[in-house]
Amino acid sequence: MLPLLIGALVVALIALGTVLYFQLSGDDAGEQAAQETRPALYKVQDSQDSNMNTVLASREDDSRPLNEGELFERHNSEISGQSLDFTMRESELTEDCSAAVWGEQVQQALADADCTQAGRATYLSDDDVFGVVAVFNLADIEASRAVARAMELPETEEGEEPVDPGFVLSPTGNDPFDRLGSGYSAADAIITGHYLVVIWVQPTDSESVEERVSLVTPLVTLANFRNPFFRRLGELDNGEPTETGTEEGTEEGLVEDPPLEDQPPADDQVEAPVGPGE
Repeated sequence: MLPLLIGALVVALIALGTVLYFQLSGDDAGEQAAQETRPALYKVQDSQDSNMNTVLASREDDSRPLNEGELFERHNSEISGQSLDFTMRESELTEDCSAAVWGEQVQQALADADCTQAGRATYLSDDDVFGVVAVFNLADIEASRAVARAMELPETEEGEEPVDPGFVLSPTGNDPFDRLGSGYSAADAIITGHYLVVIWVQPTDSESVEERVSLVTPLVTLANFRNPFFRRLGELDNGEPTETGTEEGTEEGLVEDPPLEDQPPADDQVEAPVGPGE
């Protein structure tokens, strides 16, 4: 009986050790990996005559790197509009652009575009919608357009399955972002000078990509994430120095928001087009 008791004790200790490891090994052990999925609807927004695209057309003219305070604090911690209120949940800014996407084609497009920074944030709304916003710091506006095109599914003959080039990865795979792409979702890639901003949203209760719903309102609301780039536009348009901000992500040196009457005109605002079924 003694060998049997010892064997049972060893098995019990191994099981207990496994449980304790996953409970005590920190946040990384509890973090779920993001799923490699894509939206059911993807559109590229590109205003050819936009003042934004003219002034911020190149990183040579807009040389200051992005910082966390600029992207994720101020107005972007909470984004409201179109009767929706979004609250930021997680955020990340990295120089490893390939870690922010999946798929060899998109990763190669970012490398070809000389991507130096990728920022991502997750958002939850009070109206049962969640979303991911990603921004890529690229060499110039043509690089931004090239990466946006690289995320498109290629056209195929009827009955053929397209080879998925890849898409943005959520910075977290925890609930509800573990369901992103498994329900009906839509994304806009907005050409913002040499920055590419990707907005991706999905209803919390959506369980099928076939359940088409209108997502124009959350897409337009989260497009307000681009506010930091309007501030940069104001800096460069006014001839003010752009070598501001700090590596720690504080807001030191950032220009204040202009008064409401001086906000960018409507032509520079994003209007998500209504696609089929939306």
